[in-house]
Amino acid sequence: MQSRKSRLDVHVEKTENLANYLLRKKRENIQNSLVRPLYQEALKSLFLVVILLIDTFIPLEVFRDLPNPFNIIFSLVTLGVFLYGEMMVYNSLWGKKGRWSLDKYKKSSGKAVEEKKDMV
Repeated sequence: MQSRKSRLDVHVEKTENLANYLLRKKRENIQNSLVRPLYQEALKSLFLVVILLIDTFIPLEVFRDLPNPFNIIFSLVTLGVFLYGEMMVYNSLWGKKGRWSLDKYKKSSGKAVEEKKDMV
């Protein structure tokens, strides 16, 4: 006969699973950031800060400058255009097939480890 879990036990279990998932993702993120050179991580952070500024101020200026019925539409369109362009730039640099993708550095670091083993 199966014992029924109380509602509190189910919530505690879900919370623990969520906490474990978040900790695992944080650990993976830190390990991935250690694979790339430091200047690329700095450029990535700078890129994200610039994106936040652009995506905040330019649509707000469009919203402020245009007359009332068109300001919301054009500011959302402007935001969409900027987000699309920024995603293309991000993917071309740091995406899976990008210039500075993690896979390239993992492969090169794996080759370096193998070469060190061969030397010893």
